[in-house]
Amino acid sequence: MSVRSTTTYRESDAITCVASGRWARETLNEESRREVLSEILGADVSDELIEFAAGVGGDSHLLVEFALGLADEGLVERRNGVVRCTVRRVPRRALTAVSRQLSQLSAACQQFLKVAAVLGRSFMLEDVSRMLDRSSASLLAPLDEALVSGFVVEAEQRLAFQSDIHFRGVFESIPAAARGALQREARGAFSQRAPETEIRGGTAGGPAEPCVAVGVEADGQCSRAHSLIMNGDAVAGVRVAESVLADPGISHSARVDAEASVILGSYLLGQEKAVTLSERILRERGTGPGDVAALMALSTLSNMRWRAGELSEGLSLGRTAVRYGAEVAPVWGLHLKLALAGKFANLREFDRAESLLDAAEAGLRDMASPVWTAAPAAMRARVYLQAKRLGDARQQAEAATIAWEREAVTMLRPLASSVLGTISLYLGDLPAAIEHVERMHADLASCQAVLLSAQYAWTDILVAAKKDGPRAAVELLSGTYGHLPTQRSLYIEDPSAAAFLVRLARDVGDSDLRRTVLDTVDGLAGDNPGFSIVGLTAMHANALADGDTTALAHIIVESPDPVSVALATEELAKLYAAQAPAQWRKTISSPSEDTSSLQKFTCWSRLSEMEQRISYLVSVGLTNRQIARRVHLSAHTVNYHLRKIYRKLGINTRVELARQAATYSSGAAVYSMDGEENAL
Repeated sequence: MSVRSTTTYRESDAITCVASGRWARETLNEESRREVLSEILGADVSDELIEFAAGVGGDSHLLVEFALGLADEGLVERRNGVVRCTVRRVPRRALTAVSRQLSQLSAACQQFLKVAAVLGRSFMLEDVSRMLDRSSASLLAPLDEALVSGFVVEAEQRLAFQSDIHFRGVFESIPAAARGALQREARGAFSQRAPETEIRGGTAGGPAEPCVAVGVEADGQCSRAHSLIMNGDAVAGVRVAESVLADPGISHSARVDAEASVILGSYLLGQEKAVTLSERILRERGTGPGDVAALMALSTLSNMRWRAGELSEGLSLGRTAVRYGAEVAPVWGLHLKLALAGKFANLREFDRAESLLDAAEAGLRDMASPVWTAAPAAMRARVYLQAKRLGDARQQAEAATIAWEREAVTMLRPLASSVLGTISLYLGDLPAAIEHVERMHADLASCQAVLLSAQYAWTDILVAAKKDGPRAAVELLSGTYGHLPTQRSLYIEDPSAAAFLVRLARDVGDSDLRRTVLDTVDGLAGDNPGFSIVGLTAMHANALADGDTTALAHIIVESPDPVSVALATEELAKLYAAQAPAQWRKTISSPSEDTSSLQKFTCWSRLSEMEQRISYLVSVGLTNRQIARRVHLSAHTVNYHLRKIYRKLGINTRVELARQAATYSSGAAVYSMDGEENAL
């Protein structure tokens, strides 16, 4: 539903609130941003929209213009009572507001800010002075005005625009012809500071787009070898990097960049060279801040250990890489942060994962010419899918797949397509799932090197199980994907996969597949006693194999993985139904035939995370007091939540709630069958 047609909050009211101090700058935190956006847009707003609005910084006037612009330009819509982004684009109205604020400053300050914007989101005072051919001392007055006006803030040893929107608004206020001239001057100034670099010119449409042939740019851009790898041509990228290393006269920065590129490209190509070079670099010179080759070596070994199921060592190496990588160029810090974020997401520590993704994204945005912005979006899509935030996951995955030119990351496109395919399965849209999987395969075929993930094969298995039944999925597991049941990384990336495969094996009578899966997850859990999610994965698989109702109830109570909880709930409901009288069995296990999978999901998704957890606990027969102890609330508060749940779902009893939980679980678990020929 269009927000513009339903918004009742008037523009004059918003301006009045700002002028009266109700939305004062010093109180513009996340909660106050939510209040402003909700009042202007006429409904609750999504967390993703709150995060997007953080781009205005602490300027309450600009937040109002941002919100009004979102509605005016049709960039948001209201679904199920919540306003969400339809297109993540800064509204033109907000940029115009920045330009208007800029025009109110002195001519000297405007000149200072425009020159600074050519240099990037953050900049050094001496770089502005060099561009203006003036001493730094002579710029103190316009700098003070820029600071007082809120356009610029101090960032340790550098200066920075208060927000992305301030930066973009100032940059776009520069006439196009002048931008080109200023960019050429900036490139000349930087080439004097870094003579070993070769910079490719930008366009009049945005900040300069430097990409070096050999070394690393002064503003942290990519080398040619690195760029080739990220664009999917890892063979060429490694070849260029190795030719750089063959030149004895190259600079230190060019050498470590080339070493890092060889490690990255070789790892993506699955070559042993990545490990041997990483181990040699760490053995010869250890690890220190700023040595990007050593940090990529750490991250690569971290990934290898993690995939092999050595979780403690993998996590330790990944954390060390990120800790020492605080000062490296954002284009290299991106790899370190995304790799560690993926590990935290696998452990279902979603807050930590998102924090790393935010940092990686911010680093790219701070560059004079942001590149590869689709990379955090692709990884964020995977994290949101694991957290069962399907709407957010789909939005991020679509952003990653449609990105083009310098924003795109070819090596991550298959991951985004597989996420979209899995989401379509969750929502019961098989044709869309098949289409996304076909695109995933096309992406895999067209790219020499992609992010290594079990997700690609797993999505294929899920689609086969739904499209052609369990035997088709088992045929893939004994043929094309014969390695998958023993691949530890599958059960690390997707804790529900082991239970799914055990159930699949049970339904087709494949005892070998069942034993292979159980042996693999039991070994994984035994080798990683400190990681509860792995232990729960093994417990869940064995509980399904043994029909252990107590263990299934434990999964529902303790697992942080939403799909595992859904699978366990569905299985437990079936076991209880098999033991119950016929009337109860019909009530709990037979969802209405005219209720679509999408309707089931939409209904259940109205519940908060706590409400869903309480519903699952009710479905396994716990009393309010028992539930209260599990979720660390009072019994009175649990009862309050239950009343809200009943109201949202339109039900009146705990029996109906148990049925709703089992019905939703059938859809959420993707694969549900009573016989060989049925799949979800």
